[in-house]
Amino acid sequence: MSASVRTERMRGSLAAVNGIITSMTKKKEGSLPSWDEERAVRAAHQILKSEMLDDFDKGYSETLVKYGKLTKPAKPQA
Repeated sequence: MSASVRTERMRGSLAAVNGIITSMTKKKEGSLPSWDEERAVRAAHQILKSEMLDDFDKGYSETLVKYGKLTKPAKPQA
């Protein structure tokens, strides 16, 4: 997959995905603390507010935000 990555933004996204997969894999073995989606999304939102943001950072942060939305439990419907 990395061979098809051509922009810094895509490289940032790939780095985020790699970190998420590594975290999830290691978590099962007990060698890393559990993945905390809320903390990761809050941190990603803070990165997106930075004025010194480059394309790599944008790709990384946006991927974390999207992942956080996917893993967020659905709200019960009344």
